[in-house]
Amino acid sequence: MTDRCVALLALLAMSAIAPAQAQPATWSVSAGGNTVYLFGSVHVLPDGGFSIADDLDRAYRDAAEVCFEIDSSALDPSETAALTLARAIDPDGRSLSDLLGPDAERARTHAAAAGIDLAQFERFEPWFAGLTISLLALRQHGYDVEHGVEQVIEAAADRDAKRRCGLETVDAQLEMLDSLPADLQRELLLQSIEEAGEVDKLFGAMIAAWRAGDEPALADSLAADFDGYPELAERLIYARNERWAGQVEELLEQDDDVLLVVGALHLVGDRGLPALLRARGLRVERR
Repeated sequence: MTDRCVALLALLAMSAIAPAQAQPATWSVSAGGNTVYLFGSVHVLPDGGFSIADDLDRAYRDAAEVCFEIDSSALDPSETAALTLARAIDPDGRSLSDLLGPDAERARTHAAAAGIDLAQFERFEPWFAGLTISLLALRQHGYDVEHGVEQVIEAAADRDAKRRCGLETVDAQLEMLDSLPADLQRELLLQSIEEAGEVDKLFGAMIAAWRAGDEPALADSLAADFDGYPELAERLIYARNERWAGQVEELLEQDDDVLLVVGALHLVGDRGLPALLRARGLRVERR
């Protein structure tokens, strides 16, 4: 699992949305003559599903540094794998069935109906099992992190020798999920199982909305997706937006312009990153 897989749980299923604009939104945040460009990513896409073009291309060419949720160039694969396993496996040695408790039989029944062998996840905690099931379902339909927005932009940044930076660490992202309450972890696992067979339709609708750049519709979808899960929304979206707003202000103090790429759901609504930065008195424009 990579750092982008961790963020997958923030991309819950969205309703179909009619296109409003021709491309995903790119934002500029300005202060004191410096600019931080914001671009919302989709972490998993089909092969050839994304290219740097139009407003994003202009922002990319202007930026001397490209910043992501996590700077993958600073990661050590063996260390990342060790951190992931340490978070994914219960420290008290309890199995998935133990952690699911009275929901274990329900999970096994639903998984069997969906063609999923839940036994292969027995050593893992529910959040990790659910995340992996969602990722495997997406891969079966041609979606992969290797073709996601970050991978394309990272490859370009490496080719063009642009500096890179990250807002968070791998362990911080893992901890967000590992520390979810047990009942919420169980619910997310069950939802992942139930939606595995429809993941192409559900995720395809989200990608269509992202490509359209329809900010109001995406904000409505974000609210609907997290309806009933306020703690998850606070943890995965809103609290991080608040932290990142401060980090964007720090980036604006640098000498060079920066392109910041984060998950698309972080850029919409009145608690989205553009709105928070505007409230701090910065000049924020959609390109």
